[in-house]
Amino acid sequence: MGVVMNIGIFPCQGRCNVSMMTKTVAEFFVDDEIIRVLPNLSLPLDNESGVSEKYIALNGCPAKCASKEFELAGIKPDEEVVITKDFDPKNNEKYEVLLNIDEEVNLVQETIGRLLDGH
Repeated sequence: MGVVMNIGIFPCQGRCNVSMMTKTVAEFFVDDEIIRVLPNLSLPLDNESGVSEKYIALNGCPAKCASKEFELAGIKPDEEVVITKDFDPKNNEKYEVLLNIDEEVNLVQETIGRLLDGH
């Protein structure tokens, strides 16, 4: 029965609307049995169950704070996603109301698909 693969998503930890949106997108995947949202990276990430886990850095903007956290923890994420191309939260008004996030969720879904296919 093949290797079980899990995916850990680490959303940007900022407090601006774009970061909140990465958390909302990440939460969208929480019910999926193979996906977990990592609250932080200081925990030992290895689980002893022999399940291999791949990591996605879910960045809100090109500052890539989630990726930087991985770097600080000495871990290389398997994929990086940047949800918005824009540094300026004021230009990201669509994230004031976190309703229309299909596009962002699809972006993450595709990334997850790539990781699951690529093992």
